[in-house]
Amino acid sequence: MNGKINSKLGFGPMSPEIIEGIIKASSELKRAFMLIATKNQIDWNCGYVNNWTTKQYVEFVDGIKKKYKGSKVYLCRDHCGPGFKNKDIKDVFRTINDDIENNFDLIHIDFSKFSSDKKVVLNKTKEVIKWIVRKNPKIKVEIGTEENMGEYKDNFEEIKKELYFIKEFIMPEFFVVQTGSLVKEINQIGSFNKEFILRIHELLQSNYLKLKEHNADYYNEEMILERKGIVDAMNIAPQLGVVQTEIVIKEALIYGMDINPFLERSYQSKAWSKWLNKNTESNKLLCSIIAGHYNFISDKYKELIFKLEKHLDIKNLIIDKIVGLIKHYSNTFDS
Repeated sequence: MNGKINSKLGFGPMSPEIIEGIIKASSELKRAFMLIATKNQIDWNCGYVNNWTTKQYVEFVDGIKKKYKGSKVYLCRDHCGPGFKNKDIKDVFRTINDDIENNFDLIHIDFSKFSSDKKVVLNKTKEVIKWIVRKNPKIKVEIGTEENMGEYKDNFEEIKKELYFIKEFIMPEFFVVQTGSLVKEINQIGSFNKEFILRIHELLQSNYLKLKEHNADYYNEEMILERKGIVDAMNIAPQLGVVQTEIVIKEALIYGMDINPFLERSYQSKAWSKWLNKNTESNKLLCSIIAGHYNFISDKYKELIFKLEKHLDIKNLIIDKIVGLIKHYSNTFDS
């Protein structure tokens, strides 16, 4: 589409079923959503989501959109920078180039892991964005230059200075600010400093920019409403994967299936390590649930699905649960 991003909610494309759930919800709600693919999930040379390349992913999305009348999703790249899949900056450029060739609408440039020197981060951000604009001046850009640590810093003047630096060469679609949100394990453990974020919102609004919050998973209605009118857009991702994992485990147990091979595969992947908070690796069930969606392409998961399909329509059960979760966010935040 490569136009203005008329959407307030971004959702991670963690599986084919989750993607279909997002698109189905878009059709039913008559609202546009952002599909926010990380390099780990989808990339030019495949990712953990169905082993898809970017081209294969886009083809799948286009096919599902035809199934649901009136659906609208924006193809967005989330956290594009060194350190989010590997540290190779050449690989980052290859990802961006492939995104442009496959008609992505927005790319989030995030060099927060590139250097501890903020000046270096900003200059590299400028270099990459100017390269993007030369390749395709219509593509939208999201800026994030701080690693999310689950805390807000009273750094209003620093953000203001950074904003004016960015505006010298691009008017980004979204400006990512740390609001205090943080996902750990299968919970939201962050906080929200409303007074400070309101000041940031007013700064961005006066400069015709939109504030985006990442790590907005596991919000209840009260937490969503607290952000309404202050935060312009939110990203939700790992919660979707956990929902799918929990559904499959629950249904498998109901039908007397052995879930241990899949749980062990998930546990051994160690994809849970960065998400732990108060628990340790000794809580194998929690770790396996956290890491479940990273292992949907495994034979152990596929075997469970094959067995479940003999008893119920597990695919559409997952899709409908995802639709329900999206409605929880959309009906509260986007109405």
